[in-house]
Amino acid sequence: MLPYFPFGQRFNDKMGTAPLSESDRLVEVDAQYSPEITLKRQLLTELPDYYFQTLPDYETAQWDVVDIILHNLARFGPDQFTLQKNGDRWHWENHLLNEAITFTFGDATTLPYAPLDWVGRQVQEDLIVLAGNDATLVAGQLCFANDWCLDEKIGLPFGQIHAPIMPIVEPMMQAAQKLMERLPIGRPVWRANWSVKISDQLDMTSRHTTFLQQRLADRLPTLTPDTIGDQLYIRVERQTLTRLPRSGAILFGIHTYQNRLAVEAADLQRAKQMAQVFSTTPQAMLDYKSMTSFLPTLLTYLNNYPSTSI
Repeated sequence: MLPYFPFGQRFNDKMGTAPLSESDRLVEVDAQYSPEITLKRQLLTELPDYYFQTLPDYETAQWDVVDIILHNLARFGPDQFTLQKNGDRWHWENHLLNEAITFTFGDATTLPYAPLDWVGRQVQEDLIVLAGNDATLVAGQLCFANDWCLDEKIGLPFGQIHAPIMPIVEPMMQAAQKLMERLPIGRPVWRANWSVKISDQLDMTSRHTTFLQQRLADRLPTLTPDTIGDQLYIRVERQTLTRLPRSGAILFGIHTYQNRLAVEAADLQRAKQMAQVFSTTPQAMLDYKSMTSFLPTLLTYLNNYPSTSI
């Protein structure tokens, strides 16, 4: 089952952020760690300039991310990760991958990749750095994005990243802008975002959009109340926002979880809540999430579960 289930009594157009406590992980390690890290590294090898980009003069922010992530991993997974420090000389051991490296903190020449690119290869999360009063996207390692990519967004302020903004989400975007302006150091927050997909492909960056749209169109005739549970996937992003201490930039982390619809709907309470949310989602949002074409069948399935699964 999905570890995060952002479905309540009806569609919610609020941001839904909550504070991360001292006992909460900033980055999460789960059973998919090894295959997802392997996939990340394959993508970065195939198209390094597509999945990792940075503007000049933001190396301090990158080192901020290295600092906060390595400490978080070592703190919450001491049997999985070890960090030893002797001044600026740091020794990192990733026991899950059987890797070790010694580097000088602040000296990018002592790492095999740019600092953000290197540390991103240690975690399942996509890592985005936003800087300045307008929260401009200045650096990122983005392998598992949902219908966007760095080529489209690097160098854009937050307001333009999401343009054109639908009227229904404009208040949410304004709230997000204010949140980032006021986010203090040491007080990270998180939220969950959901979507429904025809594929469990993790890399849904823009270069795959046409293929995925065609896949949905091809499979649409086969989506019936008897089959839809096994053909659709619930995709949830755990998104975190953290103010970085040296640079003042913000780290936007995205951990993607997904599961087959039928597995989630096997919990009758979850099936009911999904039906309630999907049936109250505004039409513009359904169009944006590419759900309009299969929504009636989806609701029939959820409202009649478990009879449709027999």
